[in-house]
Amino acid sequence: MTDSDLSFRLGTAGWSYADWQGTVYPRPEPPGFSPLRFLAEIFDFVEVNTTFYRIPSPRLTQGWVRQVRDVSGFMFWVKLNRGFTHDNSPDESLNTAFNQAIQPLREAGRLAGILAQYPYSFHCTQTNLVGVGRLREFFPDIPVAVEFRHRTWNRDATLAFLRDHGLCWTNIDQPRISRSLPLTSLSTRSGVEYIRLHGRNVSEWFSGSGRDARYDYDYSVTELKEIARAAVRVGSFSKAPVFISGNNHYKGQAVRNLKTLKQILEAMVAQNQ
Repeated sequence: MTDSDLSFRLGTAGWSYADWQGTVYPRPEPPGFSPLRFLAEIFDFVEVNTTFYRIPSPRLTQGWVRQVRDVSGFMFWVKLNRGFTHDNSPDESLNTAFNQAIQPLREAGRLAGILAQYPYSFHCTQTNLVGVGRLREFFPDIPVAVEFRHRTWNRDATLAFLRDHGLCWTNIDQPRISRSLPLTSLSTRSGVEYIRLHGRNVSEWFSGSGRDARYDYDYSVTELKEIARAAVRVGSFSKAPVFISGNNHYKGQAVRNLKTLKQILEAMVAQNQ
């Protein structure tokens, strides 16, 4: 596979942020303005955050489809509800409700996959590994990207397990504190590749000051070049597209950083053709 074959798709983690008014979105907003539609004209996909906290109705998700109906190729990665990943209480009723919610996205061909984000407190144990494997039972024919945040998961046995279950290892960039997982460029060759950027705000990561403080980070060009090199390595492992999500959302920093990252990636690919 040559660099010219690499495919990078960039998008933000969510689109509903009050602090994006006047930074990402126009202020005042024109009549009928759709933040989702606005982002769809700039990026390739968006992560749905609200599904982590509550399962939306199919009517709501159908509305998302309508908002981007004239934007060819725009996709959604849907974050798995916390009942699966944090509360450790997945059951058939939760599974049914979640699948019903994402069905309009599937029918429209807009569902890129499901993102299962596990907390830092979720360490690599045999019991937890079995729980991760159940994701394939719940979603047998949907791409599933699994995000771990604790360093114990970074081992060959984990990668082999994910590969055997057709699950995607999510490479993440996060503050490097204690046993946090560092930036990796690993692939389980699941058909998709995934990288998530959380910022490097060390002082606020475990402070409990809230979401905005935690993800308040503006990547430097040097840091974005480091991430771009990791993305190129990930993409070189397979012919699968590399999805790169910006979760350092405060004040629209993710939007600005992703635009710069796209330029860096394009320059890297062009230089090596």
